[in-house]
Order: sequence, then C-alpha cells, then structure tokens
Amino acid sequence: MKKTCLLLIAIFTFSFISAQEQAVKANPIGLAFGVANAGYEFTIKDAQTLTVSGLYYNVSDISGFGIGAEYRFYFSSKEALRGWHAGPTAGYFSLSDDFDNSAGFFNVGGEIGHQWILKEHFLIDTFASVAFLAGSSDNFNVNSAAIGIGVSLGYAW
Repeated sequence: MKKTCLLLIAIFTFSFISAQEQAVKANPIGLAFGVANAGYEFTIKDAQTLTVSGLYYNVSDISGFGIGAEYRFYFSSKEALRGWHAGPTAGYFSLSDDFDNSAGFFNVGGEIGHQWILKEHFLIDTFASVAFLAGSSDNFNVNSAAIGIGVSLGYAW
C-alpha cells in the first residue's frame, strides 16, 4: 500500500513538472499606440497551451480595458511554446470617453503565428488574427470583422 501511494505521488509530481512550461509576454509595439497588452501562456498538454491576457487602452480621449483567452495548437514540434501555432481566441473590451459615452465589445476569432524561444528563456511571438466583433453603446451598435498583427516579447520557463 505504501509503495502504491509513493508511486502515485511520484507519477502525479512528474506529470505536473512536465506540464510547467509557461511564459509571460507583452506587445511592445502596442505601447507606441497607447495600448498595453500582456499575457500569461501555460501548457495544457503536449503542443497545446492556454493564454490569458489583459489589455489597457488609452488613445486620445478614449480609454478602457480588455481581457482575453486563446487556446493554441503548436504544429511544428511536439512541445508547447515553440514553432508554428494556431487557435481560437475570445475576449471582451470595455471603452469609455471623456464625454461619458461607454461601450462594451465581445470578440471571437482565430490567430496564427510563430513563436521562438532563444537561449532557453527569451521569447519572440509573431502573429496575425481575424475576429468577429460585436457590441453596443447608447449611441451605436457594432457587428464587424477585425484583423490584427503583432509581435510579443517575453520570458519562458
């Protein structure tokens, strides 16, 4: 019984350790346009990750925040966080301006890209996305498609 318990603990511990590949990253290009975007990506299983992210927007008289999630499938290797990837994305944005107008938007879409890890820890992620955006305020409704490209830099461990 004692050996069985120790074996189960060892299996659980080693499976948990092997799933510890993770990264934090931010998009430095967005900062030039008043958008701060950072995320945390962690391994779910071989060659699959989940990213949760936050966004702060402050351009002209409009400011707001956003949250998002992305599930990635890595195609060019059996390990997560490296190589070509694609997957679905979803998020929510809340914006307001200096004139007491506010709006909320949901988005659902997909992303494709390539991620490198250099010198074991330095991360570069390039990506392109397309999404459907839906939302409204007191003054207007939005149902539109949106495209995006970006580069994120980060640290993986």
